[in-house]
Amino acid sequence: MGDETERDGWFVRAAAAVGDLGNPFYREERRRDVWNEASAVGFQLMLWLGLAAAAAMIWIAGPPALPYVVVVIGIVGVPSLVCIVYAERLGVRGTEGMRMARSRMVPVLVLVVVLAAGLLVRGSDDGVSASTLWGAVAGAVLVLGLAGWTEVRARRRDSAVDDTAA
Repeated sequence: MGDETERDGWFVRAAAAVGDLGNPFYREERRRDVWNEASAVGFQLMLWLGLAAAAAMIWIAGPPALPYVVVVIGIVGVPSLVCIVYAERLGVRGTEGMRMARSRMVPVLVLVVVLAAGLLVRGSDDGVSASTLWGAVAGAVLVLGLAGWTEVRARRRDSAVDDTAA
Protein backbone atom coordinates (compact mmCIF):
# COMPACT_ATOMS: atom_id res chain seq x y z
CA MET A 1 0.00 0.00 0.00
CA GLY A 2 2.18 2.81 -1.29
CA ASP A 3 1.74 6.53 -0.95
CA GLU A 4 0.72 6.94 -4.60
CA THR A 5 -2.02 4.31 -4.31
CA GLU A 6 -3.55 6.17 -1.39
CA ARG A 7 -3.09 9.56 -3.05
CA ASP A 8 -5.06 8.31 -6.06
CA GLY A 9 -7.95 7.01 -3.92
CA TRP A 10 -11.39 8.60 -4.25
CA PHE A 11 -11.39 9.94 -0.68
CA VAL A 12 -8.06 11.76 -1.03
CA ARG A 13 -9.02 13.13 -4.47
CA ALA A 14 -12.36 14.38 -3.10
CA ALA A 15 -10.68 15.98 -0.07
CA ALA A 16 -8.10 17.66 -2.33
CA ALA A 17 -10.91 19.08 -4.46
CA VAL A 18 -12.83 20.36 -1.42
CA GLY A 19 -9.65 21.87 0.04
CA ASP A 20 -8.57 23.30 -3.35
CA LEU A 21 -5.15 21.76 -2.74
CA GLY A 22 -4.16 22.16 -6.39
CA ASN A 23 -4.19 25.95 -5.97
CA PRO A 24 -0.80 27.57 -6.81
CA PHE A 25 -0.88 29.14 -3.32
CA TYR A 26 0.20 25.78 -1.85
CA ARG A 27 3.33 25.47 -4.01
CA GLU A 28 5.39 27.90 -1.94
CA GLU A 29 6.57 26.17 1.24
CA ARG A 30 6.47 29.08 3.71
CA ARG A 31 2.94 30.05 2.69
CA ARG A 32 1.84 26.44 3.00
CA ASP A 33 3.42 26.09 6.47
CA VAL A 34 1.93 29.35 7.75
CA TRP A 35 -1.48 28.48 6.32
CA ASN A 36 -1.33 25.01 7.91
CA GLU A 37 -0.50 26.55 11.29
CA ALA A 38 -3.27 29.13 10.94
CA SER A 39 -5.71 26.39 9.93
CA ALA A 40 -4.71 24.32 12.96
CA VAL A 41 -5.36 27.28 15.28
CA GLY A 42 -8.72 27.99 13.64
CA PHE A 43 -9.68 24.31 13.69
CA GLN A 44 -8.88 23.98 17.40
CA LEU A 45 -10.86 27.14 18.14
CA MET A 46 -13.80 25.72 16.17
CA LEU A 47 -13.65 22.51 18.23
CA TRP A 48 -13.61 24.40 21.53
CA LEU A 49 -16.38 26.80 20.52
CA GLY A 50 -18.51 23.95 19.17
CA LEU A 51 -18.22 22.01 22.42
CA ALA A 52 -18.91 25.15 24.45
CA ALA A 53 -21.95 26.03 22.32
CA ALA A 54 -23.36 22.50 22.58
CA ALA A 55 -22.85 22.48 26.35
CA ALA A 56 -24.43 25.92 26.75
CA MET A 57 -27.42 24.98 24.57
CA ILE A 58 -28.30 21.87 26.56
CA TRP A 59 -27.82 23.55 29.96
CA ILE A 60 -29.80 26.67 28.99
CA ALA A 61 -32.62 25.23 26.87
CA GLY A 62 -32.87 21.65 28.13
CA PRO A 63 -34.57 18.89 26.10
CA PRO A 64 -35.82 21.11 23.23
CA ALA A 65 -32.18 21.91 22.39
CA LEU A 66 -31.15 18.26 22.05
CA PRO A 67 -31.51 18.06 18.23
CA TYR A 68 -29.45 21.22 17.85
CA VAL A 69 -26.79 19.90 20.22
CA VAL A 70 -26.52 16.76 18.10
CA VAL A 71 -26.16 18.88 14.94
CA VAL A 72 -23.40 21.01 16.52
CA ILE A 73 -21.56 17.89 17.68
CA GLY A 74 -21.86 16.52 14.13
CA ILE A 75 -20.63 19.77 12.61
CA VAL A 76 -17.58 19.61 14.87
CA GLY A 77 -17.11 15.83 14.76
CA VAL A 78 -17.39 15.05 11.04
CA PRO A 79 -14.64 17.47 9.91
CA SER A 80 -12.43 16.15 12.71
CA LEU A 81 -12.95 12.61 11.47
CA VAL A 82 -12.29 13.66 7.86
CA CYS A 83 -8.98 15.28 8.90
CA ILE A 84 -7.88 12.12 10.70
CA VAL A 85 -8.88 9.80 7.84
CA TYR A 86 -7.25 12.05 5.21
CA ALA A 87 -3.94 12.16 7.08
CA GLU A 88 -3.97 8.42 7.71
CA ARG A 89 -4.69 7.69 4.03
CA LEU A 90 -1.49 9.58 3.25
CA GLY A 91 0.47 7.65 5.87
CA VAL A 92 0.47 10.16 8.73
CA ARG A 93 -0.98 9.08 12.07
CA GLY A 94 -2.09 11.98 14.22
CA THR A 95 -1.24 10.14 17.42
CA GLU A 96 2.28 9.16 16.37
CA GLY A 97 4.90 10.66 18.66
CA MET A 98 2.22 12.84 20.18
CA ARG A 99 2.45 14.38 23.59
CA MET A 100 -0.73 15.97 24.85
CA ALA A 101 -0.16 19.25 26.64
CA ARG A 102 -2.21 19.41 29.83
CA SER A 103 -2.77 23.11 29.32
CA ARG A 104 -4.56 22.23 26.06
CA MET A 105 -6.33 19.07 27.14
CA VAL A 106 -7.80 20.24 30.46
CA PRO A 107 -10.13 22.86 28.94
CA VAL A 108 -11.31 20.37 26.29
CA LEU A 109 -11.95 17.68 28.90
CA VAL A 110 -13.81 20.20 31.07
CA LEU A 111 -16.01 21.14 28.10
CA VAL A 112 -16.69 17.46 27.33
CA VAL A 113 -17.58 16.75 30.98
CA VAL A 114 -19.85 19.83 31.15
CA LEU A 115 -21.54 18.74 27.90
CA ALA A 116 -21.94 15.14 29.09
CA ALA A 117 -23.32 16.29 32.43
CA GLY A 118 -25.74 18.61 30.65
CA LEU A 119 -26.90 15.79 28.40
CA LEU A 120 -27.46 13.56 31.43
CA VAL A 121 -29.07 16.14 33.71
CA ARG A 122 -30.92 18.41 31.27
CA GLY A 123 -31.22 16.14 28.22
CA SER A 124 -34.63 14.72 29.08
CA ASP A 125 -37.75 15.88 30.87
CA ASP A 126 -37.55 12.86 33.19
CA GLY A 127 -34.10 13.72 34.50
CA VAL A 128 -31.32 11.19 34.88
CA SER A 129 -32.48 7.59 34.93
CA ALA A 130 -30.47 4.44 35.58
CA SER A 131 -30.84 3.39 31.95
CA THR A 132 -29.48 6.76 30.81
CA LEU A 133 -26.43 6.37 33.02
CA TRP A 134 -25.86 2.78 31.86
CA GLY A 135 -26.23 3.90 28.25
CA ALA A 136 -23.69 6.68 28.79
CA VAL A 137 -21.24 4.27 30.43
CA ALA A 138 -21.75 1.68 27.67
CA GLY A 139 -21.23 4.34 24.99
CA ALA A 140 -18.07 5.62 26.65
CA VAL A 141 -16.69 2.09 27.00
CA LEU A 142 -17.50 1.38 23.34
CA VAL A 143 -15.85 4.58 22.09
CA LEU A 144 -12.75 4.12 24.25
CA GLY A 145 -12.54 0.45 23.27
CA LEU A 146 -12.77 1.27 19.55
CA ALA A 147 -10.19 4.04 19.93
CA GLY A 148 -7.82 1.67 21.73
CA TRP A 149 -8.40 -1.08 19.17
CA THR A 150 -7.68 1.20 16.22
CA GLU A 151 -4.53 2.51 17.92
CA VAL A 152 -3.27 -1.05 18.54
CA ARG A 153 -4.06 -1.98 14.92
CA ALA A 154 -2.23 1.08 13.61
CA ARG A 155 0.84 0.35 15.73
CA ARG A 156 0.91 -3.28 14.58
CA ARG A 157 0.54 -2.19 10.96
CA ASP A 158 3.35 0.36 11.35
CA SER A 159 5.52 -2.24 13.05
CA ALA A 160 4.91 -4.71 10.21
CA VAL A 161 5.78 -2.02 7.63
CA ASP A 162 8.99 -1.19 9.53
CA ASP A 163 9.92 -4.89 9.68
CA THR A 164 9.44 -5.38 5.94
CA ALA A 165 11.37 -2.19 5.14
CA ALA A 166 14.34 -3.24 7.26
